[in-house]
Amino acid sequence: MPRLAPPSDPVALTHDGERVVAQRGESVAAALVGAGKITLARSSKYHRPRGPACMRGACDGCLARVDGVPNVMTCLTPAAPGMTITSQNTLGSREVDLLRMTDWFFPEGLNHHELFAGVPGVQTAMQVFARRVAGLGLLPDEAKAPRAATRRKVDVVVVGAGPAGMAAATAAARIGRSVEILDDGLVPGGGSRGRVGADLASLSTIREAFDGVVAQRIVVARARTVAAGFYGRDLLVVGPTGAEIVEARAFIIAAGAHDSVGLFENNDLPGVMSARAACLMLASGVLAGQKVVVAHPTVAARDSDKPPGFGHAYERGLRLAGARISVTHVTDVVRVKGSSRVRGVVIREKDRERTIPADALLVDEPRAPAYELCEQAGATLTHTPVGYVPTASATGRIAEHVWAIGEVTGAPLDASRFVYAADALASDL
Repeated sequence: MPRLAPPSDPVALTHDGERVVAQRGESVAAALVGAGKITLARSSKYHRPRGPACMRGACDGCLARVDGVPNVMTCLTPAAPGMTITSQNTLGSREVDLLRMTDWFFPEGLNHHELFAGVPGVQTAMQVFARRVAGLGLLPDEAKAPRAATRRKVDVVVVGAGPAGMAAATAAARIGRSVEILDDGLVPGGGSRGRVGADLASLSTIREAFDGVVAQRIVVARARTVAAGFYGRDLLVVGPTGAEIVEARAFIIAAGAHDSVGLFENNDLPGVMSARAACLMLASGVLAGQKVVVAHPTVAARDSDKPPGFGHAYERGLRLAGARISVTHVTDVVRVKGSSRVRGVVIREKDRERTIPADALLVDEPRAPAYELCEQAGATLTHTPVGYVPTASATGRIAEHVWAIGEVTGAPLDASRFVYAADALASDL
């Protein structure tokens, strides 16, 4: 896929032996897509082609071996000079994986545990073959020395540096609390980095205030750092320097929401991605395709108080960038055409089907709250039309010493609302 413009600070990588020019610090996945490499991985069992689908570390479409380390989420890895990226889990090449025959020979699915079961000798051989075929790459080139785990006590920990997390961290800092904010992304902003238009002013206000308290060192921002799970009052944190146990006087969870997967045939082909993922790539100057189809919810009436989805934001972003890209909006996708990447999108119109030529399909279905950490922290969950959400007080409290804010509570991605919610939350800390 082309870029909007050549990298302004270029660095050279190699991908399967081929030179790739990337923008320094952008995600490796975005750099590879910008170089026209949409198929980055293979599924572990059927070896179906995979491409980036979320650009936030929530799928397996960008897994690759990076500098001798397997199973690296390239969407969360910054491009650096001399980096070596190698496809994994293939027999042949990334584009022509001979083990793809598994998918073709067993179109109804394969349970290798029962294949040739009871046949002396053959069953054992089949199990050995299955174990070697399936997997996610070979062991690292070099063994890493053990790193000591640490335990720390802090004042306030915010999980997630999207607009809600940034607003909460800023509000807590303003009342004199010492704040540490964790995010697995390369830079703060979360999904809001792909927003254009509607709430851009509110997003800018939140970001400016957040940058101010970070510059004053009232808030410590830690990128590429994962909140792996709650264990009682302890939070397991894993970052570039290793693992640690963090105990805080207050935890604020702003984990955002998961992108939905479209329910149609071939929904895992490279080129099928969430509209938010496409917006995040566009923020890096990388296009999702030249002929783009955006799939919106099949429900005709959408809540009028919710901001427009990422599909419309993507089209606005293209217009602002002066990119002449074909964008078609649809509601009822039946299947995607193609064997190794998107070639067309079949939609249903009344009682007939129609094929739209396309090289990218952006799914803009409603997102589901990322409630997992809230549940581990002791929150009571309620099932709603958007998914499971933690039961919260008026100030966002979901458990003792734990608060939640933003999309994780079922709220829409509306930055102006997050500012008010953050102020209410801070009053209860």
